[in-house]
Amino acid sequence: MSKTARVVALIFLCVVWGSTWVAIKITLEGFPPMFGATIRFAVALVPLFLYIRRQKISLKVSKKDFKLLAYSAFLIYVLDYGLIYWGEQYLSAGVTAIFFATFAIFTALMSNFVFKSETFSRRKFFGVMIGFCGIMIVFYDQLVSTRFNLLVILASAAILTAAVSAAASTVLIKKFLPDMNTVTLSFYQLMMGTLLLAILAFSFESPAAVRPNARVWIAVVYMGVVASALAFVLYYKLLKNMSAVSLSLIIYVTPITALMLDYLFFGEVLHIRSFIGMAVIFSGIRLSSSFRKKTPTA
Repeated sequence: MSKTARVVALIFLCVVWGSTWVAIKITLEGFPPMFGATIRFAVALVPLFLYIRRQKISLKVSKKDFKLLAYSAFLIYVLDYGLIYWGEQYLSAGVTAIFFATFAIFTALMSNFVFKSETFSRRKFFGVMIGFCGIMIVFYDQLVSTRFNLLVILASAAILTAAVSAAASTVLIKKFLPDMNTVTLSFYQLMMGTLLLAILAFSFESPAAVRPNARVWIAVVYMGVVASALAFVLYYKLLKNMSAVSLSLIIYVTPITALMLDYLFFGEVLHIRSFIGMAVIFSGIRLSSSFRKKTPTA
């Protein structure tokens, strides 16, 4: 993947995944959390399967790799997205972004100390921490205005658990499935994740609560086709060419995208603190992404 292609893919992911915080909120207007996540990923399976058939991509994987795919699907779709959908019922998009931004921190810790797939770098880790401080600055007002009752505390814990799960899945794939075709990887993850979410939806949620309107369906289809089927294939292509920690820093840019979209489409006021926070975020990303030549990278 060329440098230009990586930059374009990164910008695409930042814009698309930055918009999903709002799109998830819209989905929850017509679907309970697990049903909403299930429908989104079921929609994503359709174009992905059609692309596989058209390009005649092999879906053969070894038994060992299939087990790893199952573990990663459970981590990324059930624990990550399932908890995000549930938690965002009780949290603002900004506070959700703060808690989920710990994904970059957990990715650094797991990549360096648990899976030991990347060499530890103080510069990289400090960059990650600086970026997180920038997120805190950007969404400081939303954080301090949040009333942490029991449900909000549980929702916050759910988002933190989602961040840990997403980090574990990313590092697991980076270390153990680096050579798998990214379309095949995404398809099996989506298929197994959708099935598991559907089981949870029909077990714990009422189909009578499913009342989508046109606005909700547009959000679901957008997230399924663009933010899931296409975005995850690109994400895993980037993961083959970048370290897991560096790629995880996307999570610091997506909330900025959400702020810009709020400003452009809804007239949300941008305060000076937002620009200070953005500067801190990009400083952290710059620090984390710059290495001496002798520093090995994945």
